[in-house]
Amino acid sequence: MCGLLSLPAQARPSGAALAECRDEYELLSALEHGIEQLNARRAVFESIYNDAFPASMSLDEALRSGENGGRQTWPETIDCPSLAEQYQSALADYQRAQSRLQRQQASWTALPESMRDTLVLVWQSRQRLLIHAQSLQQQLSPEQPAQNAVAERALLGAAVNRSLGQLSDLRRELFTILPALQRSATPARLAELLALWRGSYQLKPLDDAPRQPVLDALPPELAEAGQEYFRLARLDVLVQRNALNDVRAWLWAEQPELFARLPEASRDGLLLEEMRAFHTRLDWLFADTRASYRQGQEGGQGTPGWLKVLEYVFGLALLFLLVVLARGVRAPAAGLQAQFARWARGRNLAEPLSRVTAALPRLLPWLVGLLGIGLLHMLFTSWRLPLLTTFLPLARLYILYGLISLAGEWLLQRTAQQAGSFLNEEQLAQAQRQARIVAAVAVAPLLLQDFVALGVGPSLLLDICGWLTVLGILLALGLLLRSRREDFIEALKSFLPSRGDRLIERLLDKRLFLLIAPIAAPPLLLALLINFMHKALFAYDWYRRLFARSFRLRVAAVEGEQEAPVTEQDSVGMAAYRAWFLESDPAKVPFIDSGLYAQVRKSLDPWLGDRTQDNGLLLTGANGAGKSTIVPRLEKELAEQYPDVQVRRLLIEDKVTSSDGLLGLVSAALDCDLSAGPSALVREDAGRQPTLVVIDDAQNLFLRQVGGLAGWEALLGLVNARVENLFWLVLIDNHAWAYLGNVYGRDYQFRSIKVARRWSQNDVRSLVLSRNHLSGCRIRYDNILLATRGPEAGSIRNAEQLYFSLLWDACQGNPQLALRLWLRSIRLEGNTVVVGLPEELGGAALDALDRDLHFVYAAISIHENMSSDELVSATALPERVVRRALKTGQDMGFLERGGNRRYRIVALWYPIVTRLLARKNLLHE
Repeated sequence: MCGLLSLPAQARPSGAALAECRDEYELLSALEHGIEQLNARRAVFESIYNDAFPASMSLDEALRSGENGGRQTWPETIDCPSLAEQYQSALADYQRAQSRLQRQQASWTALPESMRDTLVLVWQSRQRLLIHAQSLQQQLSPEQPAQNAVAERALLGAAVNRSLGQLSDLRRELFTILPALQRSATPARLAELLALWRGSYQLKPLDDAPRQPVLDALPPELAEAGQEYFRLARLDVLVQRNALNDVRAWLWAEQPELFARLPEASRDGLLLEEMRAFHTRLDWLFADTRASYRQGQEGGQGTPGWLKVLEYVFGLALLFLLVVLARGVRAPAAGLQAQFARWARGRNLAEPLSRVTAALPRLLPWLVGLLGIGLLHMLFTSWRLPLLTTFLPLARLYILYGLISLAGEWLLQRTAQQAGSFLNEEQLAQAQRQARIVAAVAVAPLLLQDFVALGVGPSLLLDICGWLTVLGILLALGLLLRSRREDFIEALKSFLPSRGDRLIERLLDKRLFLLIAPIAAPPLLLALLINFMHKALFAYDWYRRLFARSFRLRVAAVEGEQEAPVTEQDSVGMAAYRAWFLESDPAKVPFIDSGLYAQVRKSLDPWLGDRTQDNGLLLTGANGAGKSTIVPRLEKELAEQYPDVQVRRLLIEDKVTSSDGLLGLVSAALDCDLSAGPSALVREDAGRQPTLVVIDDAQNLFLRQVGGLAGWEALLGLVNARVENLFWLVLIDNHAWAYLGNVYGRDYQFRSIKVARRWSQNDVRSLVLSRNHLSGCRIRYDNILLATRGPEAGSIRNAEQLYFSLLWDACQGNPQLALRLWLRSIRLEGNTVVVGLPEELGGAALDALDRDLHFVYAAISIHENMSSDELVSATALPERVVRRALKTGQDMGFLERGGNRRYRIVALWYPIVTRLLARKNLLHE
């Protein structure tokens, strides 16, 4: 150091050299000044290790001093030869000092935040103690006038110096070992830390204080100052013990394997030391609060005593307000939940969500309390109210107690529901009491664990408390379920295989129940969750379809093992029931609104209000989708609402592929001459009564052959004629429209196109049950549809829901197919309709037929119905191939021949055949 300080004198150039090296000399002087600053900052860290830093210096100044120092970059060389050697030597010294300072700072800044907080407490306690000791020593100094009780003063001064030395030694060892552990924790250093921690309990400053007669001989102010010093010294040793314990806890959390490698002597008694650390933490908590209050009362640094009391009172008032707020939110939450439940009815996503939020009014007060406790913890920490901060976990555990009580009550109710039991008012009250008891059992070890975590931190004692908490929760769960033991057993039986019933009863015997019930509870909770998700997802079509198919697979597996018994039925009554059930007269059967009628009216109503609007609508959909069923309803409502509008319906039963044929039909319907084509419609439009023209079965207006599209083109000409008093409603099969769309383009034929969507499950259910209701027959579901286990055992509603899920999936939302599948799934026993599983047909044999035959069936699907001559013409296949295809189809049952000698696909086979043909790319949709 002396050599560096003498560098300016040795390196100072003279004469011309001074003029040439002035800048380099100034640079060298600045570098030497930087070395002095770094060495001064390093001395601060050395003072920390030696516990010799000033009482007025803050921890931030000590640990972060020089954080920005030494960041200036220095050139590697200078241009002055006479100073080059001195500059290089100074630069090397600077870099060494800077590197050492950075390592010292890194050893402190790399500590976790919890350890830095611990150092803050140690530092504050030391500074407080030293400031008070300095003040006391000034009062004991011989410069003070009117000296008396010299011996007593000497005894007090010696006791203070001895106490300061002991506390300084302990602190010095703490500040020395902490960076070493942070850099490299070894079993030897850990053993040293534990020895230092245990040795700190040998320091008892109050035992070194002078006896009461000595203090009585001193002036009252001096005696009180001496007593206050030893109280602060006791507080300081408590702070250091806590700091050593925090270091041990940090190592236990970060490197627990170190403790396993400790020597046996160091491990012995560790659990007892951890228990003593808990007592030390509580002792420090109350001692620190009293010291802060005394310091404020005496006008020292910190918050005044009266303000500290006011802060505690205000904190308690905030806790009371939180309780009032938490209790007050339940009634508004219940009102909002009721409104949301009413609004959610009938909405797929909102309705299951409303069942989840039904418990929110009871949960919300506890959740508000939990959130409020978290905010108060931050507030009390900033106000430095350690007593309230420490005991806030008690409030948090009370909230946890309330939540566990609600969860236990819910579990008992759901267990009884799963077992098929009904709880009356008295049983519900008993379940509530039992839930509160077991909540207390579960919370008790949690309370102990929280206190140990607060007072000791990560440790063997905390691990033991963790295991006790797990055991307490399992015991609480067993006690809770034991109160409804029979219901719990039945609930498990409801979803587990029946062959395990006897094993369940044996395992859940009264003697083993407390041990086995907590293990068996998770499967029950999983079953409850699956049941809830099943009910929530059942509103969605994709889930109903998936559920129906999985059920059908399970049934197929069972039926493969055992043959179902065949029961005789009333064949005459069944024939009458079938004939009536398939009645197509709209006057005899109820109308089911699937939304298709509203779609048509949405396009028709603008024309009814303003004749200049678009006057054409094409309605397409699968065969049997209900397109034609809306026409009678349309005629009836238009007659009531618009008497001036007439309805003309043209049912195209045979193929009309020429323009003259179509114009003749329309001419007869409108009572006008259309030999001139669409222009005749335009000329007579002004005097024509507003008319709705319905072209039904428009797929009969074309053939897939040369010249076979003239009838359809004639219809397009009529529809696109500019008239105001005609509205065209064209009904056509979806496969026919897909073909025509590929020929002419979908957007160049009709401006308005509606598609008859699949019926929903509720619509299919209403269709079937409404027709059966008019028959007067009662419905009984087969045993295979009735659940035999669980809360829904024997439930008619559940069986009905299951059946219509299967029916809806099988018919794919097609009402005509649904009616026929219903007839295939029932048998008539007197006046009772016994409903079994809807029987679906298999298409494996159809897939094995020749490709030429598939081509014939594709032509029938596109045209909906065809004669044999039309098939020969449209497919360009030999007549023998066409006739073989027709005979094969009739023999297999998927083709039928009508009275007009036209062939069409049987309704039950329609989805199977079209699905096969679409897979072979023989259809246009």
